Amino acid sequence: MKNEEPLNIEDITSTITESSQQRMLADKNDDIEPAQEVEHADQSEDSPIDIIRSTIHTIDNPGLPVFTFRAWFLGTIFCLLGAAVSQFYFFRSNKLAYSSFFVTLVTYPLGKLMARILPTKKWSIGKWSFTLNPGRFNIKEHCLIVIIASTGGTSAYATDILAIQDLYYNQDLGPLGSILLLISTQCLGYGMAGFYRRVLVNPAAMLWPNTLPSVSLFNTFHEKNPYLLDDRVTEKDPQDAKAPTRMRFFLIAFACVFVYELFPTFIMPVLSSVAILCYIGGANNFYTSPLGSGFSGIGLLNFGLDWNAAGYEYQGWAQVNWYIGAIIMVWIICPAIYFSNAWNALNYPILTTKLFDKDGNVYNHTRVISDGFFNETAYDQYSPVFMTPYNAMMFALSFVALTASVTHVLLYYGADLKKEFWVWGKNKEQNRHDREMDKDIHVKMMQAYKEVPMWWYLVVFVGTIIISIIVCEVYPIHLPWWGFLVAIGLALFLTMPIGIIQAISGSQPGLNVITEMVCGYMLPGRPIANVTFKCYGYMAMSQCLNLVSDLKLGKYFVIYQYGLYMKIPPRAMFIAQFYGTILGGIINYVVLQLILNAKRPVLQGLVPDTTGQWTGRGSSIFYASSIIWGAVGPARLFGPDSQYPGMNWAFLIGLVLPVPFWLLHKRFPNSKIPWNLVNVPVMLGGAGFAPQTPSNVLITSMICGFVFQFYLYRRHHNWWAKYNYVLSAAFDSGTFICSLFVFICINGINTAVKFPTWVGSPSGDIEYCT
Repeated sequence: MKNEEPLNIEDITSTITESSQQRMLADKNDDIEPAQEVEHADQSEDSPIDIIRSTIHTIDNPGLPVFTFRAWFLGTIFCLLGAAVSQFYFFRSNKLAYSSFFVTLVTYPLGKLMARILPTKKWSIGKWSFTLNPGRFNIKEHCLIVIIASTGGTSAYATDILAIQDLYYNQDLGPLGSILLLISTQCLGYGMAGFYRRVLVNPAAMLWPNTLPSVSLFNTFHEKNPYLLDDRVTEKDPQDAKAPTRMRFFLIAFACVFVYELFPTFIMPVLSSVAILCYIGGANNFYTSPLGSGFSGIGLLNFGLDWNAAGYEYQGWAQVNWYIGAIIMVWIICPAIYFSNAWNALNYPILTTKLFDKDGNVYNHTRVISDGFFNETAYDQYSPVFMTPYNAMMFALSFVALTASVTHVLLYYGADLKKEFWVWGKNKEQNRHDREMDKDIHVKMMQAYKEVPMWWYLVVFVGTIIISIIVCEVYPIHLPWWGFLVAIGLALFLTMPIGIIQAISGSQPGLNVITEMVCGYMLPGRPIANVTFKCYGYMAMSQCLNLVSDLKLGKYFVIYQYGLYMKIPPRAMFIAQFYGTILGGIINYVVLQLILNAKRPVLQGLVPDTTGQWTGRGSSIFYASSIIWGAVGPARLFGPDSQYPGMNWAFLIGLVLPVPFWLLHKRFPNSKIPWNLVNVPVMLGGAGFAPQTPSNVLITSMICGFVFQFYLYRRHHNWWAKYNYVLSAAFDSGTFICSLFVFICINGINTAVKFPTWVGSPSGDIEYCT
């Protein structure tokens, strides 16, 4: 199997030839025609990774206009729309995700239309000139539109803090404090990104596989002459001349999946989770219901025939690790614990994130809170907190995965990290030369553009720290300034190992639980301080690695990789992201206040919603988290006198778990068992995927992964190279547009049209498990 292993940086160095002596230089004269500034990579030099060679162009045109009126106008409109829609539907019972695929699809014809109808006249003010229409709508401004829209078109994580303060703690930060909280939590990661970009972006091994479907979609829309290189077509495939173009293939696949998705989303919802064991054993069967259900069980022999339950963009080796962890944990350990009644497992559902009291009822956290603070007397009179054995193991797995990520990165990438940061001493020049050799070809091509200077990142980082400390000290956050700095220190320390794991595999170990735990020990009895600590600590890393997006396409480094793969000037990327984030945060606050003022009693649960369209469930879960971790605290959950006293050993286990596999790789480098491909953090990510993700995804995604990343990759590689990620983008886009169509045109905004009841659309449980 070609290039299926995760390549270390030193492995890649030997495969990359000496770069071309002629570096691409961006001409400062904006009047030069784009076709005169065409730059090509040395054709003997390409990415050493097959999926990158197959997906990413190694040509560029630095003269293409990027910050055009079209980009600003469409980016702003869709950023405003996305921020408003995402915040509005955060409180709706029928959720609607705002997808970057939707923005990509809709803005393409709009951009082409504006290129046709806008005047081309150029206005000049001194040396500065401006035009509404610089020519043909190009791939770079299309990317920039999507970046602005996706960075700001979300519901900011910190809106949860504002919501629970208003709904449950009777607190209000006011407009200024609220907006400062939103912007500081969203932008802090931008400043951190400058510290890590050299390690997490420049090496070819840091490929960020979850960018590839989106990059393929852009390349498909702009398949013919994407960089306006005269009238040339970049795609040349003489051996397969009769095959459809990528655009035609995309449209066919998009139409097919759009029609098909009408069945699992509306006509025949049983397709979304085909629980074979429940069909055999019948409803409410003691064995088959928890085993066969994909929504409330472990999904054994359950097929999710819905593209929402599938995906295959990650490399084969990463998928194998992930599925091994998932199968061992979900299909073997979980049922063994449950049916053996270990830790009274049969008293609870087999898979749930809910917490329980001593009587087996859902834990009533309001009984242990008085005036927004923890009431220890009420807690002692009520009940300790209990969780299902499986849920307790999920917390332990998150601890193991975190420390295992640090060990794995030090073992496999320690020498590379030393080379990246060791800038003094006798090996300084050699390290600098090695870093240059390790650079991805696409990084070398980006030398045509001015890099974002480090002081930009430092200004953002220091500025957001100052704003954050002011917010913590002036407003009723109850998080002291030193507690905030601990949160940032935690994020700074863990961003690199977690980022490397995500960059090579697409899987990100979580940081939210550890931030809640640290603050719970450090500042017990302060629920708002706990969620704020989590927001700053988790979001600083998450905004550095994953600039928040519902379909996981708006990542910071993923967006940086967008710029790298699509050859967008780094300074334009930085400005676009910053602009979109600030704009989106302001709109989030405005829409949040409108909804809270209009629906406060409904969201608090004091008044029933007769329409069934509004719910405070998301805020209620966040509030419960603030109680459990901030008020009750981890000392009562995992301390020596708790029900789960051994949980903290998980951190030590994670530190040593990758070591045996690394030693086996060193001892048997030529073994038939590829020990170097064993990635413990990715394996643990698979082990902990449920119950946050329904288990009906497991079999379907395994089949898709095998077909596309193993069978087609090895047996039909030419087809795979041309169409694999185009098909993924088509399926993702078609699925979202179909869901949007059903939501708006069939279910309606306030009323829903239900398909007539039949065996494929039952009135009760669609899995026939209950």
